[in-house]
Amino acid sequence: MNLNRNFPYVVACYLIVIGLFFIASDLLGADYISAMPPGKYFLYGLSMIFIAAGVGAAYLRYRGKLRKSGKSVKEVRLEAIENFKDTELLVNIALEEKDVEIRKAAEKRLREIR
Repeated sequence: MNLNRNFPYVVACYLIVIGLFFIASDLLGADYISAMPPGKYFLYGLSMIFIAAGVGAAYLRYRGKLRKSGKSVKEVRLEAIENFKDTELLVNIALEEKDVEIRKAAEKRLREIR
């Protein structure tokens, strides 16, 4: 199973299960949830919203509407480092950044400036 590709389905199923859980808990008379009217109707409404959101997310993923668009944060940061002129900021990034690729890009940019 490719989790990156199927993650939207996992989230959609989770939303549906949460909605069904709240409805089933009240219908089965579970001790941990005791909703009396009008709170019961709000609980059912919230449950239906969860279920609808899960079904909608699964449908959008199936139709291909939930695809990544644009650049990632890392790509934007790498582009920004290429345009930096402030050596203090670049030194700070080169010394303290946890991401190795960004740290190396900052070091490379420092060599270009000097």
